[in-house]
Amino acid sequence: MANTTVTATLTPAKNKTGQTAAVREFRVSDIPGAMDKMNWPVAAGLMRYWFKGNPWTTEDGGMDELTKDHKKEPVDPYVESSIVKMAWVLKFERANEIFKELKGKWNTPNSLKRMNEIFKEKFAGKVDGAYQQKFASARDAEKFGYTNYLSVKTSNANVFLLDELRGALANFNMRVIAEGEIIIASGKISFLVNRLGYYIDDSYDFSDVGNRFSQPLGYWNYDGVADPVTSNGYNFLSAMGKAEMARTAAMRGEDVQALFKDVDGKRYHLIQNSDFAEYRAIHGKGGDFTVYSDILYEDVTPPVLIKVVE
Repeated sequence: MANTTVTATLTPAKNKTGQTAAVREFRVSDIPGAMDKMNWPVAAGLMRYWFKGNPWTTEDGGMDELTKDHKKEPVDPYVESSIVKMAWVLKFERANEIFKELKGKWNTPNSLKRMNEIFKEKFAGKVDGAYQQKFASARDAEKFGYTNYLSVKTSNANVFLLDELRGALANFNMRVIAEGEIIIASGKISFLVNRLGYYIDDSYDFSDVGNRFSQPLGYWNYDGVADPVTSNGYNFLSAMGKAEMARTAAMRGEDVQALFKDVDGKRYHLIQNSDFAEYRAIHGKGGDFTVYSDILYEDVTPPVLIKVVE
């Protein structure tokens, strides 16, 4: 709790100490509430999931690098697949552009090579016959293996781009998977693709591994986030205003206190990854997790036959 001492012109002259206005400092745990005010339900939901989670058993409590690098499957409860929907993701232009590009890259030479490697491993020893390839969720698709992916990126240099996609996911992967009928005959594998699915995968964490400085996450107050120019401009003007009010305020002490609380409550604070790491160290809460969306499907008409293993 930060205390600010103020005086008003109606404060008795013998009272040299003035009035003390207690203002609670803004904390990272206040950000989901600020996101609510901005109508960012997806971003707020993901962050609340992080706050409810427990730290990992790693030295710093963060997600282990093998899981983050997709070399190890994530385990419950460090997986969230109900909050993010592809329909929401595609409302954002930069994500929609990647989606359109990915639609044309599900069967590139590299995609077919990857499919060959996956099918050889997954269907080794299977008897001849036809098998249906369908996935119940993005998590299941990830375990089997996606066909291709592209990254959706938000540049840290673009400090004026403040939307919910950045607040929720920032940089993430968009995957494409293929479903249909798999035919195995005499060691050969063919795949009749009749449907494609798209989903996102992301690691929700606040790691600074490999960074010289902690990553900035924006300037926040109880009402939301602002760009550096707006936030620092407001902080400067409010500081000047407070000094002038303290010097000349012709109001009762309690009125000055209320005004100071209002001004301080709207002050912006630079939030960084390190602030979340500090919260986790102090409170023993804050679990990094893997995010999956639902799967957005599109039919392949007519179906495409691929000779995966010849």
